[in-house]
Amino acid sequence: MLNRLAEVQTFDLKLDALREDRGQVPHELVATDAKKRRLEQLMALKEQDRDVLRKRVNSNELELKTLQERRRAAADSAVRASTSKEASQFQNQELQFATRISELEEDTMPLLESQEALEQELAALRDELDALVPELEALRKAEDDRVAAVDAQSASVKAEREALAREITPSLLKQYEQVRKARRGVGLAEVIGNSTCSGCNVRLPIFVVQQVRRGEGVTRCPSCGRILYHKQED
Repeated sequence: MLNRLAEVQTFDLKLDALREDRGQVPHELVATDAKKRRLEQLMALKEQDRDVLRKRVNSNELELKTLQERRRAAADSAVRASTSKEASQFQNQELQFATRISELEEDTMPLLESQEALEQELAALRDELDALVPELEALRKAEDDRVAAVDAQSASVKAEREALAREITPSLLKQYEQVRKARRGVGLAEVIGNSTCSGCNVRLPIFVVQQVRRGEGVTRCPSCGRILYHKQED
């Protein structure tokens, strides 16, 4: 019975390994996915900067348009003025508008240059992201196929395990599963070299070894608590 339980444990350990393997996402997929997120975050930041610049440029251009209209109006008024004093006043206004227009144009030019540079950076990031997307999709497809294969193998191993487990006394199987849960997946330990627990490598007392050899009931390691068995050759 215990040898049969050892076979069950072999399947349990295979299932443990498959579960661990299933959770091991390939480094290339993780790195590519992280790169995509970084690109998207960087693009979002660049777009925010561009939008701020665009608002400043639009505001400056709107003010420029208004000032140019007022400058023309002042110039027209200076021409139509009935006195030299009135003409001088309008000319001064025109000069003030012209000065402000010049300042505003000087302020707007670097904004336009920065906006153009950001657009170029965004275009480059967009191209990089567009090239990365199909690569990431291919990696995800490969990962889905790998996981599906692992799941199929797990289902097959589980079916074999359950078939074997039905041959084990329910009370023994329950005890084994409890010990296995408490002892990192290994609930059953072979007595090796006629004296040592394979689970914890502790030398067993002679009377414990004898009990295991006789196969009378369930004997557990005094050190680690695992169920002990003596492997029987077919």
